[in-house]
Amino acid sequence: MNKYIFFRTDRIGDFLMSSILFKSIKNSDNKSIITIIASKKNFEYIKNFEFVDEVILFPENFFKKFLFYFKFFLKRYYLVGVLDGKKRSIYFSLIVRSKYKFLFTYKKFYYLILKFLYTKIFLDENCSSKFDEIKTLLNHLGHTFLENDLNTINKDKVSNYKFDISQLNKFVLIHFDEKWIFNDYISSYKSIEPLNQKALLEFLEKIVLNTGMNLVVSTGFRQNQYIDFLKDKFSYLDENIYIYNLQNKKIYLYDELSFSQLEKLILNCNTLITCHGAPSHVGAALNKKIIDIIDWSENDFFLKWTAHFRNHSLVYRDGFDNVQKKVISLL
Repeated sequence: MNKYIFFRTDRIGDFLMSSILFKSIKNSDNKSIITIIASKKNFEYIKNFEFVDEVILFPENFFKKFLFYFKFFLKRYYLVGVLDGKKRSIYFSLIVRSKYKFLFTYKKFYYLILKFLYTKIFLDENCSSKFDEIKTLLNHLGHTFLENDLNTINKDKVSNYKFDISQLNKFVLIHFDEKWIFNDYISSYKSIEPLNQKALLEFLEKIVLNTGMNLVVSTGFRQNQYIDFLKDKFSYLDENIYIYNLQNKKIYLYDELSFSQLEKLILNCNTLITCHGAPSHVGAALNKKIIDIIDWSENDFFLKWTAHFRNHSLVYRDGFDNVQKKVISLL
């Protein structure tokens, strides 16, 4: 029995990137037991994956952290992997006994002072992509990567979520969250906020008219003037669902969905339009067509994280008018 323990105390999207590694290990090593140390932001989500045997929430309280470290000090692992690059994870990995120790980091300082304490340190600037890091690690362990390992989300499980979308036929999904709103997101990024509420509705109508498909708009949990406008313009359908008729097609607004509900919409959509984030990684894991909106200032960073995406197009933040024209051209 080979016990693997990985630190992924960050977000859902980060976990989904690493889930390729976990699935590949599970398929290649039938003696593997995989434990993930998670954060509050991804703990519940990770528990849905059948190739993860145990998920442990990293404690925030100082005393609980001490007990946490002591508990694992007494154990022995086949492999310890620090995937989140955080100090607390590094401290843990250095005191735990294991045959292999791996660290993923973008900090050159860590690479220089710790390289003799790990089997291998993956320094971000030395790697062409996160996907290549995973394949290199698998190769080091003698494991085989298979193309199917990219499909890390169980479609049958998502299909069985208790969320009725039977009224939806073939549709495009646009996730309109806080990343579209200038004051709610990273201030150094170019704004793609609509000029006004009417401009947003016209964009949604263009998507329908150009694709000949219905459209679903999903939202985040932050309300804004644009979502309020759509609610007023659309007809109330049921609970958090609103509908707008356009010729013989429909635009649906699904407001404040849970992440599992959003996942089910992504599974069933024809195309996903989103600012890059966890929904992008869900779409990649489900092999959906993705139109992914990013800021040019972090182009290299995003390219590293999306190298494994299939059927994927990037659109750069460049004002709402330019973004909508590019999105329409890719549909």
